[in-house]
Amino acid sequence: MILTVTQFNTYSGNYEASDAVTALKTSILNSAQEIVSNYIGFDPESAQRTDWISPIGNNRLYLFAHPITAVSSVELNGVSIPSTDYTIHDRYLRLNSGVWPEGIETVKVTYTAGWSATGNTNLLPDTIKMVILQIATLMLMEAGENIGVTGKSFGENSRTFINYTNMSKWLSKLDEYKIVRLL
Repeated sequence: MILTVTQFNTYSGNYEASDAVTALKTSILNSAQEIVSNYIGFDPESAQRTDWISPIGNNRLYLFAHPITAVSSVELNGVSIPSTDYTIHDRYLRLNSGVWPEGIETVKVTYTAGWSATGNTNLLPDTIKMVILQIATLMLMEAGENIGVTGKSFGENSRTFINYTNMSKWLSKLDEYKIVRLL
């Protein structure tokens, strides 16, 4: 989990701390991070990853997470590519000479990408933090049967209205971090 329950408490103003409430808040934070991860196309938390890439015949090889902070290995058709043959950029590897040959999942890259929640470098962008906290707070507000069910009576008839949370308003703030994959 990239954010803590303490950060969530501070943002939401809800400081309840029983074991059950802390477990619920942890679950909500995990769910909010998962919603953000699904929207941007990768888990924003820094981690080692292995991707099989299908190059399209140019000198850039876009990976499935960013920012790229380290590359452990690059293999083309099972043959190791020396680190001197490519340059690491925020979202891609650039071949210094020539192009990556076209092929389906012919390049295997083991690398570290994502942001750290703590420390002095490579910190999680505030926009991502805020969206996770906003979504988590909305989810907390919906807890305890508070999902926005209302009713209206019209003489002998009645209608029930269910309000749901559309998170696209918050998620759209993350568009610049999205990774789009063409299949």
